[in-house]
Amino acid sequence: MIYRKLGNSDLNCSVIGLGTWAMGGDSYGKVDDDVSVATLLAGVDAGINLIDTAQPYGMGHSEEVVGRALKQLDRSKVIVATKFGSYKYPETGYFRDGSVKTLREGLEGSLKRLGTDYIDLYQCHWPCTNVPIEETFTEIEKMRQEGKIRVVGVSNFSPAEMDEANKYCKISSLQPPYSLLDRGFETELEGYCIEKNIGVLSYGSIGAGVLTGKYKERPVFPAGDTRNDGGFYKNCFSEENWPKVSALVSVLQEVAEAHGVPTVHAAINWVLANPSMTVALVGAKTPEQVRMNAAAGSWELTAEEKAKIDEAAKPFAVK
Repeated sequence: MIYRKLGNSDLNCSVIGLGTWAMGGDSYGKVDDDVSVATLLAGVDAGINLIDTAQPYGMGHSEEVVGRALKQLDRSKVIVATKFGSYKYPETGYFRDGSVKTLREGLEGSLKRLGTDYIDLYQCHWPCTNVPIEETFTEIEKMRQEGKIRVVGVSNFSPAEMDEANKYCKISSLQPPYSLLDRGFETELEGYCIEKNIGVLSYGSIGAGVLTGKYKERPVFPAGDTRNDGGFYKNCFSEENWPKVSALVSVLQEVAEAHGVPTVHAAINWVLANPSMTVALVGAKTPEQVRMNAAAGSWELTAEEKAKIDEAAKPFAVK
């Protein structure tokens, strides 16, 4: 496994991070908690040291599953990344709130579910517009000084929002969506993160699974699934995009076959070839999947291979 330093922090992260949205059980179909725990343990055994979760993933359930795994691991060797500012409860549904009271309640809830007394990387999930950025990040800085947070990051923030947050609390990382199918990051965020020494953790790195090559025909997902026609990753599976996605996957397969590795490796390593990138977050539901994903962190694309993939991905380049 290759490891990279996360921006201006002292965190040394595996280039493959394990995303746990699916382990919440409410967005990617049914999951078995025992299998999820086994997946987390297998990922760490394979060299992954960063696990990314959030309270809205199953209304805290993903954090609880991660907590179960942490009990069986050396806590000091695992980088636990979770998020603040967005929450989901049965009685309220999903909401965003950056106020002091909610931040305090959110932190204590996450610590309890994770079974730990500190969080390595605490990330603002989305900008919270109900209060000024100053209020949110002044409070987060207090929490950091209390020793409950090691490093602070943000997710889905613009450069202007990061500049404002950084006035009140040192920002060390950004978590944006980034894959061959979602390349908005390249317009201004990429250069900003390089200039400011902000670490980057990509999410959606394999297009919600479509870049693995496992779908021979366009799949249809049930209501509530994040990959269906109304979901967050709908563009990866839309009828309009499917021919272009399939053609891109064919090129990824060619590149991967030359290395004797799974197709998903080529998609992950394309993300990691971006000069600003620290970690590619990749979800997994089974030990077999996470071991396969982790192995992508042991090799890199050549310049020629990246150019070949770039050519096939032109339909998804930022216009």
